[in-house]
Amino acid sequence: GLSNAHEATIMLAAKAVSSGNTDTCKKRQKNSERFDEYVSTFKVWEQKFFSGKSQPLKELKSDVDSRRLDILRGCFEGARNEKVVAALKIVYMDYKALRLAGDLIFKLMSKIVK
Repeated sequence: GLSNAHEATIMLAAKAVSSGNTDTCKKRQKNSERFDEYVSTFKVWEQKFFSGKSQPLKELKSDVDSRRLDILRGCFEGARNEKVVAALKIVYMDYKALRLAGDLIFKLMSKIVK
């Protein structure tokens, strides 16, 4: 079953999406879906690069600096923490500056793993 934190995340995000006028709701829904894609993608990447017996980061580009790898690891850690996901999702939906920063981080991390 779902944990209480996960259920709370779903409830809070749904409430945030549906508050305000129609245009605001549509934007929040779009942002909510994009955020969910990011979280899902980080989980897939973590499975691919940090799971089982495989050597961590073996398949990643060799020219990636350690700072970016630390950021990537932080993204993996955050995607596993339901409370962090819940909080970030709400601010991602509502605050353009944080949404732009989140989009930039995702693009930078995409370059590392592809």
